[in-house]
Amino acid sequence: MNVSISRRTAGFTLMEVLLVIAILLVLGTVSVVSYTKIKASSDRKVAQLLVTQVENAVKRYVLVMNVAPSTEDGLTALATAPGDEAGAVKWKEQGPFFEDGRVPQDPWGSQLGYKRLEDTESESTGRMFRVWSFGPNKEDDGGSGDDIPNWAEQG
Repeated sequence: MNVSISRRTAGFTLMEVLLVIAILLVLGTVSVVSYTKIKASSDRKVAQLLVTQVENAVKRYVLVMNVAPSTEDGLTALATAPGDEAGAVKWKEQGPFFEDGRVPQDPWGSQLGYKRLEDTESESTGRMFRVWSFGPNKEDDGGSGDDIPNWAEQG
């Protein structure tokens, strides 16, 4: 009677188990790396779309109010009525300028940056204002670094 053969075929060897674990670890690592890259790319694209959407909302605000929001008021001017009576009447007819009445946040949970340009800057750039996302590092780099601005060519 050959007992050792039946015993060997009844289970897996240590090498077989280690090989399966190694394969699973490699597959898991590849999956995590791929997901991270895809998520970073999609977050950037969502932020670019959000910046464009907010830029369009500011343009609508300018058409209605005949002036861009001040840098101090920022994007909250698009979500809350102004204090002066004439501005409040105009704002109530067309506002709020964001769909849900709240200033949107970028995919990383930060408010967007906003700056109304001075007349000299506006003439040289052809823009009245700038809007940008602070990007993944959540720090205001003024539109450079990993920021996602509305005034730069997107690659």
